[in-house]
Amino acid sequence: MRCDQIRDRIGPLIDGELAPADRQAVTAHAAGCPDCARHRDALEQLRAQLRVAREPAPRALVDRVRASLAVEASAGHATPMRRSEAEPRPTGIVRRVAWRLQPHMREIAAVLIACVLSIASTAFLVQRVTSQDQLARDVLAAHVRSLLQDNAVQIASLDTHTVKPWFAGRLEFTPIVKDLSAEGFQLLGGRLDYVGGRRVAALVYRRRLHQISVFIWPAGGEPPPSSTVINGYHVVAWSKAGMSIWAVSDINEAELRELQGLL
Repeated sequence: MRCDQIRDRIGPLIDGELAPADRQAVTAHAAGCPDCARHRDALEQLRAQLRVAREPAPRALVDRVRASLAVEASAGHATPMRRSEAEPRPTGIVRRVAWRLQPHMREIAAVLIACVLSIASTAFLVQRVTSQDQLARDVLAAHVRSLLQDNAVQIASLDTHTVKPWFAGRLEFTPIVKDLSAEGFQLLGGRLDYVGGRRVAALVYRRRLHQISVFIWPAGGEPPPSSTVINGYHVVAWSKAGMSIWAVSDINEAELRELQGLL
């Protein structure tokens, strides 16, 4: 057999649908033909991926699909029409089987659509959670790096009129800078940092003996506001005035939330 004939039989071979003689011929050919072997391996890999990709449809979606099918079936019974009146009866064994299966095709299509939607929504949620977790870890890593340095700031000042202009020309945006010493959050200064693949503004505050890093950059496609704890550090994220703001420290979340309300 030619390669094109062999490749037409590789799918049925993988599914176990070939007769013994054809199975031996296809297997022997693929063993000696690199192109057909690659085609066989690709189909086997696709089959394995489809098995892993199966996800159950959400219960609410399944109920909605079944309800829609029931309504459609009821509408069909209200105005019955004989198949002979609706369309000519097809000839040939295969066509007759397909014709008889048509009433079930809508249900099969609905189930397939539900599966696709379930897989897509699951992939989206996984990606979203992964992105948020990675960004939180980037923020924590930047904070820990600052703790390991002799000086956590590049511009050391308690004066917002000194710190805020320092960022001009170094960033394409103007960060929010406030002196919150009266509220118990002393401004130590600021620096440039690199978080999530971008240059960001980093403000450093002191709460008693604890250092707080506040990272600021323009909002755009980041995960929604959240809070988490990583290795004993609290990380809180929020958005304000078109900016994404992430604060991280070893103080408790309530105090970080207090700082959030002040910035």
